[in-house]
Amino acid sequence: MYQIDNEKFGLFVADLRKGKNLTQKELAEKLYVSDKTVSKWERGLSMPNVALLLPIADVLDTTVTELLRGEKLDTQKRLDTKEVEELVVNSLDFSVRDSVRQHKKNWILAYLFCCFLSAAEIIVLIVCGIPLAEMRGDVLPVTALMLLFGGWLCLFAKDLLPNYYESNKINYVSQGIFRIHMSGLSFHNGNWPQICTTLKIWTLAAGVLYPLAAILTITFSGMGSWNMLKNALLILVLVSMLVSTYAVGKKYE
Repeated sequence: MYQIDNEKFGLFVADLRKGKNLTQKELAEKLYVSDKTVSKWERGLSMPNVALLLPIADVLDTTVTELLRGEKLDTQKRLDTKEVEELVVNSLDFSVRDSVRQHKKNWILAYLFCCFLSAAEIIVLIVCGIPLAEMRGDVLPVTALMLLFGGWLCLFAKDLLPNYYESNKINYVSQGIFRIHMSGLSFHNGNWPQICTTLKIWTLAAGVLYPLAAILTITFSGMGSWNMLKNALLILVLVSMLVSTYAVGKKYE
């Protein structure tokens, strides 16, 4: 199988660009991207989105096949259908990986921000006169568990499932300490990214909103009201998370 070489691709693009007397900025302007993006391509740090391959080939007066191979082809040489197909599939893989990588970076930032907010809310509760000992039975464990689960999803969970999920109806996913099983729902790469996103949103939101609910309830209604409300609120959050995850999974199944 022919594998796309990032560095070879980048050097080829750089050579063609220079041959056209174009700067990185001028090439970037023609493709409606930033010059930093072009620089990353030429240094082999990333690959362009698949949608950009044709415009790049057109601007640099080459073909998509030559771009992906990183070399000019002898006009007499013919590529068989299988090799061309492998080039296209591999270019799609690189594009997906780059997208997934950026997506994960965004979620990591969101997770750190939610951790900061939750810590600030716990401090507010302490300032309001609620000792840590009283929070150990509800606010602290719920917040910690939600952020722990959300942190694992944001930092370690794989956004793409192995290929065998595509050809088999599998209703569970096991990754490290994480395991999810939902009867009647088949997991695959068509719905798994949406399921992960749903779980991330719910866990991070719960980690921030549960202590916020405690602050508001205790401030306006007193500790007694919070003691009556906290268990019902937790059940509502967990049930809503389960229903939302299942609904999203079925929608994209």
